Amino acid sequence: MKRSELEKYLGKTIELTIFGETLRGILHKTGEEQFKNNCNLYLPKKYYFVCDEYGIPCGNCIFRCSHVGKLRLIGGDGK
Repeated sequence: MKRSELEKYLGKTIELTIFGETLRGILHKTGEEQFKNNCNLYLPKKYYFVCDEYGIPCGNCIFRCSHVGKLRLIGGDGK
């Protein structure tokens, strides 16, 4: 998946397949200010991850846009 297409879903609730596993939650990009106290989610550049509504990462990985297999928006506005 292209970076420009994936970034359209930042901050929205999505379901995606990555490494054969399905994750569901809110899409985030590494380097976001709200994660500055977690160096694993803040320092790497050009990576993405999925969190639940409380900001807890779903699954245990960060990934690049090229790793995304399938992606779909959950709900109309993503919230």
